[in-house]
Amino acid sequence: MSPLRILVLSHSYIMMPYRRKFALIGEKPDVDIRVVTPNRWYESFQEIVFQPDPTTRCGEFPHPVRFSGYSSRFYYRRDLKRHFKSFQPHIIHLEEEAWSLNALQTLHLRQKFCPHSRLIFRTSLSIPTKQRFGFLPIWIERRSFREAVAALPLSQNAAQILRQRGYSGKLTPISNGVDLRLFRKLEMSYLQAQLGLKSGFVIGYIGRLLYMKGLDTLLQSAAVLEMDYQLLIVGQGEYKPELIKLADSLGIANRVVWIDGVPPENVPEYINCMDTLVLPSRTTPGWVEFFGRVLIEGMACEVPVIGSDSGEIPNVIGDAGLVFQEEDARALANQITVIASDESIRAQCVQRGLERVKRFTWETIAQETYAVYRDLVPA
Repeated sequence: MSPLRILVLSHSYIMMPYRRKFALIGEKPDVDIRVVTPNRWYESFQEIVFQPDPTTRCGEFPHPVRFSGYSSRFYYRRDLKRHFKSFQPHIIHLEEEAWSLNALQTLHLRQKFCPHSRLIFRTSLSIPTKQRFGFLPIWIERRSFREAVAALPLSQNAAQILRQRGYSGKLTPISNGVDLRLFRKLEMSYLQAQLGLKSGFVIGYIGRLLYMKGLDTLLQSAAVLEMDYQLLIVGQGEYKPELIKLADSLGIANRVVWIDGVPPENVPEYINCMDTLVLPSRTTPGWVEFFGRVLIEGMACEVPVIGSDSGEIPNVIGDAGLVFQEEDARALANQITVIASDESIRAQCVQRGLERVKRFTWETIAQETYAVYRDLVPA
C-alpha cells in the first residue's frame, strides 16, 4: 500500500522549535510528508534564515517569498507548482490563515494540479471582528471555507470564531506545542552572570515589545514591589523606547536588563535565567492573546508562570500558575510577591506546570494531527 502523502505549507516551520510536530509525523512508516517553508523570514524583528535538519524524515523545501514577515500577505515567488503537480498529495495541510495570499496560492494550485487532494487549514483567530483588509481576503476566506474538509483552530475560542465567520466543516482544535528536548531545566549561572543578573529575584518577559503585550503594566508593578529584584526583558519592538522612558520615570531603570531578540532555539537559555516568567498581555479592539506559547515553554523549563486574563492565557495556565486582571499593576505585583515569598506555592507551580505541559508536547500534538489525517484518508 502506498504511503499517505502529505504536503504542508508553513512559514512557522522555518523556526526550529516548530518543527518537531512534523518530524514526529514523518517517522510514521505509513507517511510521506514534505514541508514547504520560506528560505528567509522576518519574525519578532529579526531575520531568520532556514537551516535544514539532517535528522528529520520530512522532506524540507525552503523557497523564496515576497512580503517576508507578513503572514497574511506573503506568497512563494517560485518552485511551488511541482509540489502539487508531481507529489500529488492526499492531504494539503495549510498552516496559514484561510484569508491569506498563500491560501489563495494553495487553492489555485490545488484546483489546477490535484483537485482530489483534501485541504485542511490552521487558524489562530482570536477576535470575532470583521476582516480588516478589504474584499479580496473575504473572498479568499469564503473559498477556503468551501474547499477545506477540515480546520485545525488553535483553541476552542478560535473554533467558535470560525463558526461565526461561516465555516461549517469539520473542526478539531489543536493547540501549539513545546519541544521538551529544547525547553527543559538548564543550569544558566554563566549566562546570568554575563547578563548582570547578580542578585535578587529575576522577573522575566520574553516576546515582542508591543503595546498590546502590556509591558507597561509589568514595569508599573515592579515599581511598587518591596523586595530585591531584577527585571529581564528579552525582545524587540516599536514600543521599546516608550518602555525605557517609563522605567526611568518610575525610578527602576537600574533594575531592568534589556536584551534584544534572540534566535528561537536560544529562548530556553534565557527562560532558565528567570525566577518567574510573566505574560502581561492586554486586550485591544483588534487583538487578544490567542495562546501564549511562552507560558508552556516556561512550565517546561520549571519556571513558575504568571499571566493576565487576556484571551486564552487563563486556559493555558490552568492551575499551573497565577493569573491577574489585565492592566492591574497592583494585582500583578501581588502575584509576583506570592511567587517570590512563598516557597511552597512556587514549588507547587513548578510541579503542576510539568504535569500540565504534557498535554502541550509536540508528541501529543503530532498524534492529534496524525489522527486528523487518518480520519480523512483511512489506511
